[in-house]
Amino acid sequence: MKKAAKLAVVAAAPILMAALWMDEQPSYKPYRAPVLSPPAGSVPVSGREVIPQGGELKNPLLPTAASLAEGKTFFEINCALCHGMTSAERGPVGRKLTPPPPGLDSEMVRGLSDATIFRAITFGFGRMPQFREKLTPRERWSLVNFLRTRK
Repeated sequence: MKKAAKLAVVAAAPILMAALWMDEQPSYKPYRAPVLSPPAGSVPVSGREVIPQGGELKNPLLPTAASLAEGKTFFEINCALCHGMTSAERGPVGRKLTPPPPGLDSEMVRGLSDATIFRAITFGFGRMPQFREKLTPRERWSLVNFLRTRK
């Protein structure tokens, strides 16, 4: 009986070892859709917005009082925590970051195009998160309009 038990353990050992290594193998994910770029000029059918990485976007919103007020609200909610209400002092989260995030009323930001600022808000960069899923395109353009009025 002992000989049969030893033989069973020896026979099962390679199978048990293989089970331990299975999690570390590269594997094909059959249910993950491939990431494809949409053809030029196509209309998205998924309902998601498509923003080209290249080319120049034009701000569709005029800087009206309503747009600026909406942009200020979104700035206070989403941006001021890191960038601060003024360039002189960062927000409570921004003070903890090294290096601190830039002030959004600085000369650097004033020199950027509306499209560059819109893409930065949309896709994020560095430590800044993307706001593509959090703010609609109209809200992001209102935020761009508001940033243009800051001194």
